[in-house]
Amino acid sequence: MPDRADPAVIGVDLGGTKVAAARVVGPETRDLRQSRTDLGGPTALLDGLEATVREVIDRSSEPDAIGIGVPSQVDFDSGTVVASVNIPLEGVSLAADLEERLGVRVYVDNDANCAALAEAQFAGDGPAQHLVMLTLGTGVGGGVVIDGRIFRGASGLGAELGHMTIQADGPECPGACPNRGCLEAYCSGTALERDASELAAERPRSRLGQLAAGSGGRVGGRDVVEAAEDGDPDARRLLATLGRWLGVGIASFVNVFEPSHLVIGGGLSAAADLFLPAAEEEAAARALPALFERVQVSAARAGNEAGVIGAGLLAAQELGLSGDTSGPRPRQEVR
Repeated sequence: MPDRADPAVIGVDLGGTKVAAARVVGPETRDLRQSRTDLGGPTALLDGLEATVREVIDRSSEPDAIGIGVPSQVDFDSGTVVASVNIPLEGVSLAADLEERLGVRVYVDNDANCAALAEAQFAGDGPAQHLVMLTLGTGVGGGVVIDGRIFRGASGLGAELGHMTIQADGPECPGACPNRGCLEAYCSGTALERDASELAAERPRSRLGQLAAGSGGRVGGRDVVEAAEDGDPDARRLLATLGRWLGVGIASFVNVFEPSHLVIGGGLSAAADLFLPAAEEEAAARALPALFERVQVSAARAGNEAGVIGAGLLAAQELGLSGDTSGPRPRQEVR
């Protein structure tokens, strides 16, 4: 058991397919439990989430607080989900509902924010006090850590890094955003699949063209990565182009936030060696030199449990027992 001078916290990573929960001690997880996310509605989802958390509690003791990361926009002070695309929680007072169910303080934040907080613990000279994380998956998410704390903006809805414009007349954003030419439109798995499918249609005899012919004209992002790893020139060019656009975004984040670390996570980060060199080269050519020479750009290190770890660290910070905060803030109503 951890020293009681430190808070006993549970971190929860709530995703569209699974719920993962564990006791978090420093940057480590214990008693990890997972379950399928029930998307039948808010009540069913909360029932499953509660059951998974109780499995963790039953293996140890009552926590001092619980942190939860969700793939949604969250009003942090009230713990209310303001907007949610993949899980049925829009408008749900998630923190208050779970506090009533579990009888313990609950803190809710965006899952990418939690992942960024976890990655700060695994930085080369960590814990990093100033870090920007980009998560490249179906969409592009991100989180910003400033002075060791998550930056959220006025109400918790800020730091939507994937929706920063990098080309004003670029493609429409594939996500739930009215923007064009944002980072998500160029550097997400969805964007990679779009570009690969278009190239396959133009080059039907290529490897990507053959892949598209066998899958209804679409080429998946994983197929592109596998083809690139096998040396396919078209797939390699697509990933290098993704990397260059990513570098445009990285340069702006470096100029704005001056982080000591900029981390690339998400599903596409497994192929970072195929696009990150191009991203670093582009960023170095665009960012202010005095800032870029001070930042370390790398792939994520916290692994698959980053969301759980970050959610637990969030709870510990917000409790104020770890010495990192002045104490919990009172709940505020969403206006």
